[in-house]
Amino acid sequence: MRAYLAHINVFHGLIAVFHSEPIRKQYYLGMEERVGAPSWMLDQAEQRELVTRILASELFRKSGRLSAFLKFICEEQWKGHADAVNEQRIGTIVFQRAPGYHVGDDSIVRSQARFLRQRLEEYFNTVGAQESLVLLIPKGSYHPSFERQARHSIPSSTSPALSGQSVTGTNDTLSGARRFRVAGIIAAALLLLFLLAAVAFYWKQNAQQAAQNAGDTSVNRFWSSIFDPHRPVLIVPADSSLVLMEELNGHSVSLSTYINKNYLKDSSRESSKMWEYIAASQYTNMADLNLVARLERVSQAANVQPDIRYARDLNLKELKDSNSVLIGGSMANPWVALFSTAVHFDIDYDWTIRHDFVRNRAPGEHEQALYVENQTSQSYGVVAYVPSLDGQGHTLLVEGTSKAGTEAGAEFLTSSAFASFLKEIGADATHVPNFELLLSTQNLGGDSHHPVIICWHKLR
Repeated sequence: MRAYLAHINVFHGLIAVFHSEPIRKQYYLGMEERVGAPSWMLDQAEQRELVTRILASELFRKSGRLSAFLKFICEEQWKGHADAVNEQRIGTIVFQRAPGYHVGDDSIVRSQARFLRQRLEEYFNTVGAQESLVLLIPKGSYHPSFERQARHSIPSSTSPALSGQSVTGTNDTLSGARRFRVAGIIAAALLLLFLLAAVAFYWKQNAQQAAQNAGDTSVNRFWSSIFDPHRPVLIVPADSSLVLMEELNGHSVSLSTYINKNYLKDSSRESSKMWEYIAASQYTNMADLNLVARLERVSQAANVQPDIRYARDLNLKELKDSNSVLIGGSMANPWVALFSTAVHFDIDYDWTIRHDFVRNRAPGEHEQALYVENQTSQSYGVVAYVPSLDGQGHTLLVEGTSKAGTEAGAEFLTSSAFASFLKEIGADATHVPNFELLLSTQNLGGDSHHPVIICWHKLR
């Protein structure tokens, strides 16, 4: 459908060009501006009008941070202060970071610049496709660049297709007004053909699109309940350093021991350089980082900036007062134990056989009480959506018996299958019931392949 609409936009543009008196005058007077003209040659008023249209578009209207970012760097350039624009100044003025903050420890400006470039590209590929001026922010720079976009060529008076002979069968030359009228008719005919094709395509896809739109509303409701602008949001990836220490000790660490950090003070191992190094390190795994990246993209759409916290640095009070996404099972992220009474699926580890497994505390019909991982071929992932600890928000748990299991949960949450699942459990644009689901995935060298839902439960 997008391809058809793109063609339609092109022909709308053709009609506008053919019937625009200023364009005709510029063309015949030889005053057409050249493609790729540098920004200093362009009228600043035209640049401001373009930025105003961009900020008023649907793509930017709901994203206050990106709008403020774009407006700031453009205003600074128009004032002649472009040389003073740098990452730290943007972070301080636009994103309210403390003056002199360390940009190496806080990537907010770089990540937002990436989103801004993507959003601008989307604008000029869709609603701004007919803009004569294009706004770019080159990679590695925070200076806006305004460039003239190529126009559709305007037929000359000597074109055979528009000569008096080809239209009337005589050698008389058509008047300028008549030439443009004929060109408009040709463009309109072509436009009609593409409209008919687009309508046919639309009707063919109508049922599928309607189902997808219905799913999108429940997905939007789900994510907006997590990334609520009225509550703090925490994303807490797993503590892989803790898993290494548990492996060395041969037993799991409880939440209370994790909070008071007594597990770090093992007298039998304190002299070990390896133990000392692991205890001082903050490791997590790639599956968790990939999920964090996906969640950051979702949060940007909701105009919410989540706080990403290492599990060891978290405290109970801030978890109580926040919406949160906890990644990893209880061995890697002991904080999930606080939600054990709200769910039936629990990922655990059998120290005797050295295998991860999923315990199902309330198995229904055709469900097992235990799902034991086969490390060479099969892993399990758990996704649970439950109330926050204070009951005022929501918490999302994403756990796996391995890296592949966690990946399965992440992939599912950002796939079209998630919309279908939400529809199945009765979610809509106003409400998403609490739930938990168990996924099975093929473990191919530590990566997830073809995750499927084994079973799911609605929760109170």
